[in-house]
Amino acid sequence: EEVINIVDDNDAVIRQAIWQEMHSKGLLHRSANIFVFNSKGEIFMHKRNRSLPLYPGMLDVKAGGVVKAGESYENAAKRELNEELGIEGAKLEYLFDLKFRSPHNNNNRKVYKCVYDGKITLQKEEVESGKFITIEEAKKMMAEGKLSPSAVHVFKEFLKREEK
Repeated sequence: EEVINIVDDNDAVIRQAIWQEMHSKGLLHRSANIFVFNSKGEIFMHKRNRSLPLYPGMLDVKAGGVVKAGESYENAAKRELNEELGIEGAKLEYLFDLKFRSPHNNNNRKVYKCVYDGKITLQKEEVESGKFITIEEAKKMMAEGKLSPSAVHVFKEFLKREEK
């Protein structure tokens, strides 16, 4: 069972919990997110597995997940990239910190991006399908309500910062 650091609003660890308790109680935790781009500037969009407890079957434009106890944000990002998409050794670029709050998913996150043109191997337990799409296509899917609430939150912040 995964042990997760439960944190306060300032990201200080206040205790630990197993993943099931963190999820069922909506406890505040750390999360790492990664936007994967190819060298053409397209973003990797994937469909979340329908069996996932959070946002099943919805589209997402970021890889990522919970930071385990004793793990750094960056190491969690690298682990998640490898687990979900089979990406190893990609150079991560830190983008920003972001807080996400909802009834069932509360986290402090660090958001990264990488550029990757290699083979992507989807982890079928988490990802049903995926492909690279343009930013404009991703914006359209967001406008149509197809992206998970978590993805919308992070993608909007990314777009806001890119426009500056």
